Amino acid sequence: MESNLSREDICEKVIQLFVEVIGFIDQSQVTEQTDFIHDFEIIDDDLTCFVMQIKWQFDLRATQEDWNGITTIKQIVDLIVQHQ
Repeated sequence: MESNLSREDICEKVIQLFVEVIGFIDQSQVTEQTDFIHDFEIIDDDLTCFVMQIKWQFDLRATQEDWNGITTIKQIVDLIVQHQ
């Protein structure tokens, strides 16, 4: 994916990926403040697939330590922006 995306574009793409990967959530229910674990109880395989898509789509080479504690769309967007 292009590395010159704005933060807003990145956020929109992350939300779109979240909705596509999870499959049962309407995009109107998801914002940058969405906590995928607490708001939708997304864990295990669904969360792993979502993270893998984020890594692939954004060519994100973050470490496991970088991912520790991330539970919101905003935190993922921040991580992507940080690694651009």
